[in-house]
Amino acid sequence: MQPRITALCLLPLVACGPQLEDPDRSYELTVTGTSDTCTGDEATYEATFAYDIFIDGSNALIQIDSEDFAVGNISGCDLTYQSTAWLEEDAGGNFQWQISGEAQFEGAAGGCDLGDGIDWDGEERLQVVYSENPEVEVGCDYDMTLTGVLTGG
Repeated sequence: MQPRITALCLLPLVACGPQLEDPDRSYELTVTGTSDTCTGDEATYEATFAYDIFIDGSNALIQIDSEDFAVGNISGCDLTYQSTAWLEEDAGGNFQWQISGEAQFEGAAGGCDLGDGIDWDGEERLQVVYSENPEVEVGCDYDMTLTGVLTGG
């Protein structure tokens, strides 16, 4: 039986930092799987998450459910980011994965041409960075698209 990278894998499992007050921006994002080289299965994943963005100059901290998820850099309407490596415990052997992402996003003032009703348009790649599991290869990846709307900030 092959291990599956599931919705649980896409959420941070450990709080990594202090609780911050109010985010500079909040988005409700729909995450949709587009390809899966880890299991060879069709990418059928879809879920909705709230991403809170804390901005300090060109630096960004992304939180999901009040837990640190990723850090990144902002340049105009563009955001690039990377998560820490997360441990996935599996009976066949543990493995670690990491997410890198890029998005075009806009705040309440607008200024970025993303189309009607869209405030976030991006992609994420979950990649296995370490594996003790013979069925999960280092370097396999799961690609996702993210679209959503600004909900605060």
